[in-house]
Amino acid sequence: MGLIATNATGKLNFIPLCYIRVEKEIIYMYSLPDISDNKDASYDEQQGMGRTSPFKTFNSSGSRKIGWKLTFISYDSESRGRNLKNLRLLESCVYPRQDPNDIIPYIPPAILSVKCGDLLCNKDEELNVILTSYNVSFPMEKVWNSEDDGSGVYFPAKLDVTLSFEVVYDSRYLPGADRIITLGV
Repeated sequence: MGLIATNATGKLNFIPLCYIRVEKEIIYMYSLPDISDNKDASYDEQQGMGRTSPFKTFNSSGSRKIGWKLTFISYDSESRGRNLKNLRLLESCVYPRQDPNDIIPYIPPAILSVKCGDLLCNKDEELNVILTSYNVSFPMEKVWNSEDDGSGVYFPAKLDVTLSFEVVYDSRYLPGADRIITLGV
């Protein structure tokens, strides 16, 4: 499950530089996530007379894909509420949003930012991503916590959520006409 640090009262501490940002909300990790990073390149083959193997020429590059498996741990009503809120926030990131100006029926899902130290990008930066899928299965073999007030809030004491992201780039840094005129790049 990874590194888990507790404070003097036994509650879990969050890892400050390991989080997922959904607009203004930050989902901090309370245990180290299982992260994978994947990108591919495509090459074409060109045959050459008298060669024992073909020439390889670079064609294009694929999307950079980040896998992020996080663990929600619930041990009291505060952590249970936070984990349920964060789960719903992540699930919402694959659905279209309402246009705040009511001009069009919907707008695309939010662009997220991820950070885990300097593992995925420089330590002073965040990596902009879109959530392409999530997978959560509520385990029957784990202990579930519930509110004692009859509110009907049930949540497993330990829940793993697998997220698939694709990296996207901030439009401020893409080469556009103004940037080409001003900087040449």
